[in-house]
This record gives sequence, structure tokens and C-alpha cells, in this order.
Amino acid sequence: MKKLLLILAAAATVSAVSAQTKALESLNKRLLKSDETIADPKKAELAGTWVDRAAVLLEASTAYTKDLIADFPIDELLRMIPEEPQEVVEIELSGSPYKKYVFENYDIYVDENGMVIFWQAKHEFRPGALEGSFDALKKAYAIDPGIFSGKGYIVTDNLYNQFQTNGMNLYNLNRKAEAGDLFVKAAETNRMLDNVDSVMIYYAGISYNEAGEYDKALEYLHKAKEIGYDQAGGVDSYMAYILQQQGKNDEAIALLEAAFVTYPTNNQLVTQLIDLYVQTKRDPEQVVALLDKAKALDPTNGALYLLEGALWEQMGNPDKAEAAFLQATEADPDNYIGYMNAGIMKARKGDSFVEQAQKLDINDVKGYDALIKQAVPHYDGAIELLEKAHTINPKEIGIVETLKSLYYQKQQDRSPEMEAKFKHYNDLYKSMQNGE
Repeated sequence: MKKLLLILAAAATVSAVSAQTKALESLNKRLLKSDETIADPKKAELAGTWVDRAAVLLEASTAYTKDLIADFPIDELLRMIPEEPQEVVEIELSGSPYKKYVFENYDIYVDENGMVIFWQAKHEFRPGALEGSFDALKKAYAIDPGIFSGKGYIVTDNLYNQFQTNGMNLYNLNRKAEAGDLFVKAAETNRMLDNVDSVMIYYAGISYNEAGEYDKALEYLHKAKEIGYDQAGGVDSYMAYILQQQGKNDEAIALLEAAFVTYPTNNQLVTQLIDLYVQTKRDPEQVVALLDKAKALDPTNGALYLLEGALWEQMGNPDKAEAAFLQATEADPDNYIGYMNAGIMKARKGDSFVEQAQKLDINDVKGYDALIKQAVPHYDGAIELLEKAHTINPKEIGIVETLKSLYYQKQQDRSPEMEAKFKHYNDLYKSMQNGE
């Protein structure tokens, strides 16, 4: 019985290969017929001739890959296609592991769950067939746009889907610029159906940026924005990032300022703009004014107060920085970063008194004790804030390390309570360092 099953399986494979051969022979005859048709001057003037040409060329472009299905189990797919892989190799792309199933005319990329994610066509049955299909449709459109509401609709829609599929395949293969080109063609194809495809235009911009073609990226992102695909300021933010990559900070700032007027509650816009203001050494009051406007529109947004605190810290004003960090905790009581940063500001004030004390003459005991005494309230305040931060986020090792250091200072008075606190945070810090 086992031998019979093997014979039947082999026969089925031979039958499938034979059917594929016949299908390709039939396709080739249709291609040759199409070549003859477009060579006829009278027939070449008909939109239908070019729609038919586009259809057969599109079929030729997928002659080897038409049975491949994304998000489909590879085991089931292998039972559907008429050939066995030449080899299976393990590779990594963009940090993700894949198994590559190698065939003569294409490679299939499969994820760790055994699902087909994308593929790479290595040959077209007729070279340049996909591009030829696109050109044929453009000729049909030039002759009679009306044909796309009837006979040409399905062909055009299928070509659009193929450009999108091939574009995503190339994107996954890290061939980003080529992917961008296909996304552009997908949008142009969809335009023949009177559809404005902002998503494909946006994808083109993303792909060109990741390929390092910044001018093209900006061109298509700007087009996406013009037709309404602005993602509530997200496209402006992305364009500003690209301008920064090009060293065009002034242009990035102008873009973000205009976007902020339209989308004043977009935190990403505010964050980028403030970072650029700081980098380009703009007037601090300009930054504060921007933050005040954003806070007025979104008063419970603790992130805005954190930004202000960071700004004042960079400008050397620890009192205003501490106040802003505390405001962040008022806006968002679970904001451990606000408590942590405010505590660090207080601890630094205490450190400044200790540093002054250490610079005194060794015999100036009275002056030393007076300065240390001034440091104590700041350290106490820092501990209170940092322990609140630790309660909210007990996994943040930086908070534990700072508390350990502060209690080290405090335990020098030989208080059993302070010594116990220091031991607690010191042990906890060591365990966190060891990943426990």
C-alpha cells in the first residue's frame, strides 16, 4: 500500500507539472498573439487592444508566483504548488529569522510559525511584463478613459494589487527604493480608476526615506499631506525628522511650527519643536511660550511639564526645573518620572552644600557642620520624592541607586533606622544589578 501511495503521489506531481507546462505554452501563444495585435495600426488605436495587452502581460508577470499566498501555512502551500523546493535555508532579515524555500523562479520566506510572509520573484515568464502591463494601461487610458469603468476595471484593479504586493515584498527584502517605485505605480494605477490613493503615496515616502532618498521621500510625503493624509500632524513630524537628517533645521522648525498651529495637542510635534529650539539655541522664552500654549490646551498632560523641567534644567535653573517636575506629578499623579526628577533636583541642591563643605579648611569644623546642616533638608525632601517614585515604579534601578546613595549619606549619623534603610536599598540595588 505504501508503495502504491508513493506511485500515486509521483503521478500527481507529474500531472501538475504537465498542466503547468501546458498553461505556460497557452500563455505564450496569447502573448505572441498580443504582439501581433498591437503591431496592427488600426487595432493599436483601440483602447480595448491595450486593455487586453495589459491583462495578458499581468498574467505573464505572475506566471510563476500566482499560486503563492501571504499569511498562509507553508505546509499547505507546498501541497498546492507543482514543484518541490531546491533547498531550505535559515536567514535573518531586518533582525527577524526566516526560512527561505528556494525554487527555480522564486524564493518563499516563512516565519517562525511556518507562515508564508513574502516572496521574491527571480524571473518573469516574459521579462518586463509587469512594467509592460502598466504601460499598456496608460495607452488605453490615453485613448479612452471611459473603458476603465467597464472592461478595464478588473485588469486595472488587479494590476494595482500586484504593484502593492510586489512593493511589500521588496520592502521586506530591504530593497526600499524599488519598493517606493512600485508604491508610486500602484497609486498611479489606482488614479486611472479615479481613486486618489494617499496610503500608497505615503508608503512611497516612507520607503524612499528608509532608502536614504530624502528628497523623494519629502516629495511623496508632501503629496500625501496635500490630499489629506496628514495623520493629525504625524506626516509633518516625519517630514521634519527627514529635514533634520539633511541638516535643514530651520526648515524643520518652520514646518513644525505651522503644524503645531493646526494640531496643538500633538505631543510629538511639541517634543520635536522644543528639541530643535534647544539644539539651535533659540530664545528660551520662545520655548516656554510654546509649552504654556500646549499646557493650556492639554493641562493634564504630564509629559509637557516634564519637557519644561528638562528645558529649565538644561538652562541651569534647578528651582524652575524642580517646580515643573512637581507640576508633572500634579497633572498625572502616577508619573513616577516627575517625582524622580524633582527628587534628583533636590538631591543636587544638597550635594552643592556638601561640595562647599568639602572645600573648607580642615580645621573649620563649625563652617563644615553648618553647610552639612543646610544639605539635610534637601536630602530629606529628595528621599521623600524618590520613595514615591519607587512606590509607583519599583523596577526602575536608577531610583534605587539614588536612594542607596542618599541613605549612605544619612546613615553616617549612626541612626539604626538610616542604617537599615541604606542596607535595604543597597541589597535591592545589588539584586537588581544581578537581574534578580
